[in-house]
Amino acid sequence: SKQPIHILSPSEDGQWLATANTGCEIHVFNLRKMKLHCSVPAYSSCPTAVFIHPTSCNLVSVHADQQIFEFSLKQKEYTEWSRQLQRQGLHPLWLQRDTPITRVTFNPKNPAHIVLHDTFMFCIIDQSLPLPEAETKLYNQMLLRSLPQPLRLRESHAFKICKNYQVKPPCFVCNN
Repeated sequence: SKQPIHILSPSEDGQWLATANTGCEIHVFNLRKMKLHCSVPAYSSCPTAVFIHPTSCNLVSVHADQQIFEFSLKQKEYTEWSRQLQRQGLHPLWLQRDTPITRVTFNPKNPAHIVLHDTFMFCIIDQSLPLPEAETKLYNQMLLRSLPQPLRLRESHAFKICKNYQVKPPCFVCNN
């Protein structure tokens, strides 16, 4: 790379290493063969977080302009979910965020859950649910909980955002 690398993200199994540089390039290396596996098609906004899914070998990248992409390392192309996301577009409120996503990970109990976080919130994207339409309330988790079950299912969408959370510091006296 001619540009400085600012993100290194190894896969859990140690086979892959994803790198992102300040020239907006993402490269994936096969560490077992010690060579370049593929390069993700260049996107105009710098990646702020990348992660390789532990079971699907899909790379998820989030960029400074809040765009999200999923790239299959096996097929060396964007996944159908990623293409659908780009066709429909992300929710306007998501795109208006001014804080970059700094971490991507996955729910080990549900492979369809992508977990993103920044300084002020975390978000679970459930790939099994429909993407929110532009007129849908994006931050509606409290509202959803108050609705009757049939209405809750109809209003549900893929983005579950939590802005109000507090990390409880460990209690060293009682080991909790």
